Amino acid sequence: MSLGVLRLRNPAAKWIILSVAVIVFLTAMVRVPLLNIPFERDEGEYAYIAWRLGHNELPYRDWVDQKPPGIFWTYRLALDLPLNPVYSVHLMGLLFSAASACALFFLARRFTSQPWSVAAAALFAILSADPLVQGTAANTELFMLLPLILSQLAFLSAASNNRHKILFIVLSGALTGVAIAFKQVAAVNGLFLVALYPVFAARGNRLRNTLSFAGWSAAGVGVVWGLIAIYFSLRQGLGDLIYNVFTHNLEYIHVIPWWARLKFCLHTLTILSQTQVLVWILSAVGFIALYMTRRMRLLLFLGGWMVTSMVGVSASGAFFPHYFQQILPALSMMAALGAEALYGVYFWKMVPAWSRGAIAVAMLVILPVVVIYPFIFTYTPAESVRKIYPRNFFAEMPDLGRRIAQVTGPDDRVFIFGAEAELFFYAQRASATRYIFLFPLYGTYRDAREKQIAVAKEISLNQPAAAVYLPNDLFFQPGSEQFFTQWSQSYLRENFRADAYLTADQSGTAHIIPGFNGQEPSVPTGQQIIGVTFVRRAR
Repeated sequence: MSLGVLRLRNPAAKWIILSVAVIVFLTAMVRVPLLNIPFERDEGEYAYIAWRLGHNELPYRDWVDQKPPGIFWTYRLALDLPLNPVYSVHLMGLLFSAASACALFFLARRFTSQPWSVAAAALFAILSADPLVQGTAANTELFMLLPLILSQLAFLSAASNNRHKILFIVLSGALTGVAIAFKQVAAVNGLFLVALYPVFAARGNRLRNTLSFAGWSAAGVGVVWGLIAIYFSLRQGLGDLIYNVFTHNLEYIHVIPWWARLKFCLHTLTILSQTQVLVWILSAVGFIALYMTRRMRLLLFLGGWMVTSMVGVSASGAFFPHYFQQILPALSMMAALGAEALYGVYFWKMVPAWSRGAIAVAMLVILPVVVIYPFIFTYTPAESVRKIYPRNFFAEMPDLGRRIAQVTGPDDRVFIFGAEAELFFYAQRASATRYIFLFPLYGTYRDAREKQIAVAKEISLNQPAAAVYLPNDLFFQPGSEQFFTQWSQSYLRENFRADAYLTADQSGTAHIIPGFNGQEPSVPTGQQIIGVTFVRRAR
């Protein structure tokens, strides 16, 4: 009998292995050519703090940041690889993305056939690498999605498995806790699962079972965050963790007014529509098909997942494109179900099955493939980062970092008036202030002036050997405290001389113009100064 069971199971196992191999290969195919794209500013701050972790320093206590600690530890692991740091970090992102796509495949198999489960996972793999959603960067959303999807699998196992129910509930909560350790908004997913539990749980005392699920899953979250709290408490950094990751963010989410939130959202949706409009349409078809076929539990699951994901996307009000990666798992599953419904439409029955399948799959991936194609086969890494982040100069930051390293010593500190923490990492120089990017100093915060005065004192005490002036428009907005802006301009003028200019010509092409023999650089006609590196004057 056991041999007969093996004969029955082997074909299915082979198809699962083949499906997983296809998903991993596809993820690698779309991401490997993008691994050397220079860091953008968020990646720069994560890489810098991860580098300083190797010097026995601590996030929040020693370096201010608003993200939970999971991203720093993941970057630290990537930096330990014997590869180019930028390549290593993006390779870690590839591994997480492939694992997320495989997890989504297993999740989709619970609700649809294997071919459409592969389609959902493949669509997710392509969409998550889409340059228009800033998917080439190793941002928090990319790492958050793996534990988030796994928490859904554990949730469904808990709802259908009486024997190991408590274990799966705790595991679901722990995975949600890990997701929160990458980005705070993952907590909404935990609340969603609690609300959904009565729908999927076996019949019985639904209220008692739901309360039991809420309690045990909260225990799972508590285990993860209890360990994190102990880690920071033993290093005298628990208060800094709580303030930066939670308290400050509660203030931050109220900074952007509602009219600006709507403007940002519409702007980003316009960008994403270039890749995702057909996916959105097929997702709507999937939603309608689920309703028409009365698959209400799946409709509530995917619809609720989409809604809670949008809550996470909209929490800050900034609506950056990479925030929308949070909706991609649910969107990909719903779109695959829409393609499956389209495949089975009655009037298509006269068309061969393989043709119907090919057309449905093509509708899913045609736009993303068209958009991502030149990034894989045509653009250089520098060209790619310029296309993805227009009006930013991330492509020039490695060279500017090398210039800073040339004019400073390994133990010297550097002050950057701006938000480009990647310069610290490229130069391998420590910041002269805990604020490696200045956004938390500006805004309608009650203590903005006090913070700015404290940072000015900190910089004066540390006496940086070099400085960089790369201002952001957010530092000059009306109503924003300007003490630190005025102090920085005066401090740089009195203590430093210009060493190199970052300029842009009339075509928008950036140039780094260094000075020679202690002389200030000369700006060619027709070029505009974007940023300046300074070295301290000899006394």
